[in-house]
Amino acid sequence: MAHKDEKIIGIIIEQIAKVDERCPGYREEVTNIVAEILQAERQNQFARFNVVQKVGDLVSRVGQYYNARQEGGK
Repeated sequence: MAHKDEKIIGIIIEQIAKVDERCPGYREEVTNIVAEILQAERQNQFARFNVVQKVGDLVSRVGQYYNARQEGGK
């Protein structure tokens, strides 16, 4: 991984740490989703696919995670 990429990832991780923990495990789920988005973008460089759709699906997964925790906690 290039030094520039490591710096960017470090900044992203720092910013995720500042995200409100809306429910138990929320920050961890956001971190996992960001990692998957970065992986999808890298894969897209080699095998073109609809990365926008993939990112949309991943972002939707965070929402579903949060909603499931909110409904389960009530």
